[in-house]
Formats: sequence, C-alpha cells, structure tokens
Amino acid sequence: MKALLTLFLIVFVDLLGFGIIIPLFPFVAERMGADPWLITFGGAGVYALAQVVSTPVWGRLSDAIGRRPVLMVSMVGSVAGYVWLGLAGTLWTLIAARVVSGLMSGNISAAFAYVADVTEPANRAKGLGMIGAAFGLGFMFGPMIGGLLGGDDPAAMNFMLPAMVSAGLSAVAFIGASLFLKESLPPDHRKPWREAGKGGRSPFASVSHSPVLLGVIGAVFLISIGGTILQTIFPIWGHDVLGLSPRDVGLAFFAMGVVGVTMQGVVVGRLAARFGEKKVLYGSAFLHAVGYITMGLANDHVMLGLGAAFFAAGHASFNTTASSLLSLEAGPREKGAALGAMQSASAAGRIVGPASSGAIYSGLGTHAPFLAGAVLLIPAVLLLRRSHKGDAPHQ
Repeated sequence: MKALLTLFLIVFVDLLGFGIIIPLFPFVAERMGADPWLITFGGAGVYALAQVVSTPVWGRLSDAIGRRPVLMVSMVGSVAGYVWLGLAGTLWTLIAARVVSGLMSGNISAAFAYVADVTEPANRAKGLGMIGAAFGLGFMFGPMIGGLLGGDDPAAMNFMLPAMVSAGLSAVAFIGASLFLKESLPPDHRKPWREAGKGGRSPFASVSHSPVLLGVIGAVFLISIGGTILQTIFPIWGHDVLGLSPRDVGLAFFAMGVVGVTMQGVVVGRLAARFGEKKVLYGSAFLHAVGYITMGLANDHVMLGLGAAFFAAGHASFNTTASSLLSLEAGPREKGAALGAMQSASAAGRIVGPASSGAIYSGLGTHAPFLAGAVLLIPAVLLLRRSHKGDAPHQ
C-alpha cells in the first residue's frame, strides 16, 4: 500500500503539471500566429501524437530494465519540456516543447505496469483505480490552477510562470520517486530488450500474437475516440445549444472530474472484485450509451447534468477496468508492453477524436457527435467479448 500511495502522489503531481498548461496553450499559440487548426491541434493533438510513439517504447523498456528507472528518466525529461515551453519565443519552438513533453509522458505505461507488479489479481482493479484517480485529480485541479496563473488578460498571457510551476511539480515527483519508490519488477521477470522488440518495430509488435490483447486494445481505441469527440465538441455544443458560458463549461468539466475520480478511486475496484472485469466493462458501455443519448437530447441544464454524470462514470470505469483486464490477460513478462500499447491506442484515439469532432458537428448536426460516440460502443463491446479472463468475481 505504501508503494501505491507513493505512486499515487507522483502521478498526481506529474498530471497536475500537465493540466496547468491545458487552458493556456490556445491563447499563447494564437498570439504567436497559429491558424485555427493549429491552435487546437498544436497543443493536445501534438502531445497525444508524441505519446502514441513513446508509450509502447517506454513500456517495453520498463519490461527490460525495470519500472523505477523509466519513471525517473521520463520525469527528468518532463522538467526539460516544461522549461523549454516557458522559454519558447516562437510558435514552432512552442510546439517542439509539447512534442518533448508528449514523448516523456510514456511514463504512464510504466506506472500502470508498476501497479500490476505490486498487486494481486483480486486487488488489481482497485490499485489501478487509485492511479486513475490521481489522473482525474490532476486533470481536475491542473486547468483551474493554470487559469489562475495565466491571469485575466489573454493578450498578456504567457507560459513562463505556469510552465515553471509545472517543471517544479515534475521535479518534486522525481525527488519523490528517487526517495520513496522501490523497484517492483524482479530481475528474473524482466524481458531483455532484444527479445521484447522481436516482431518488428510496430508499437504493438509485443502483443500482436494475441487476438485477445489486441481486442482489448482496439476497444480502448474506439472508446477513446468517442470520449474525445464529446469532450472537444462540448464547449461549442454547450454554447450553441444551451447558451453555456466558458465558466459554465469549466464547471461542467470539473463536475465530470469529480464523478470520474469517485468511480476510479472508490467504486471500480469493489465492482470488479464482486462481478469481474468484463461485467464492469459491459456496465461501463451501458453508462456511456445513456450519457451520450441524454446529452445529445438535452434541452436544459438538468438533462445536461444527468448525461454528463453518466458519461463521466462510464468513461472513468472503462479506462481503469480495461487496464486491469489487460494486465490479467498479459503474461508477467509482457505487462509493460501490453499496457504501453493500450496507452498508445488511447492516445491515438485522442488524435482521431478531436480531428473529426468539428467536421461531424458542422456537417451532420448538433446531435451527430453524441450519436457517433454511441455507435462506436458496439464494435468496442464485440472486441471485449474475445477476452477469456475477468468474467468471474475475484475470490
């Protein structure tokens, strides 16, 4: 439990630093002359694209040399990325800094693998839920802190103070890991790098032998697309349909974060222990569907709140439980690679979703993004049915 609490704090501090940047990037990029597409894609999209490349590599490396050194090196890289961001004076150096930060964010796969190493199957979902809650808390409070640090005047906003605060938080996380985090992967469970890389250079080479693992990873990709379609179109849709202000949108995201953190930190582990991972994932798909449909039909704030709560509960429970199911299906020497491939698939979804949400909204109507998210649930559930484990409650 001490190791999990230490990792919880490290991941929370790391994600808090990332969240601080989220609300500020569009304003700084616009002032530097970015066109509208680059304003939105140059921050989150570029970061996610770099994450797609780095997460499976970090995951395979953690299988070869251990989780602790990967976590520590990547946090040092995060400090460098934030410092670069604060000093960036042109648009392209700004974007390059986000690339560096995205590449370093591969430590997420090592963090999930660490949890899988130190927990028994019966407590796996609970342990992963704690780390998921750290993610949720970082995303909840980071943007709020970023807005306060950025100030009230977008024209005068810069990244110096917020970026240096983020760099400082990553440095604190590094110190915490070096002092309190012990290695979780014994030498006899490690998979040499050459062996880990067999099968080609594809990020998914280490799991390509298993249709079951690929099925779970494919479901994560589809759910990620649907979730980011909703999340990226929500501010525009909320303003057009319900007249929401930016402040209202921020409060809605904060409320969804509260629901998500509660699910990940309190509810998911107990449900998985009682019903098994697969049943929880099917329930998550149901919650997603109710959320998409309710929000798509919302004509007042009450329906919006109900739909957002269902969506947040479904999305949070899916991500954590899918990680647990994947760790159960993967062998002890390929957990890092499998979880890295899953994070890569999730990041790929965070590229496809934002790239398509605007076109779906403007071309097919205000209800279309929510319908698209609901439709993507169907193949996701079919892919999950391939898995052999996670059907039964944990004894």
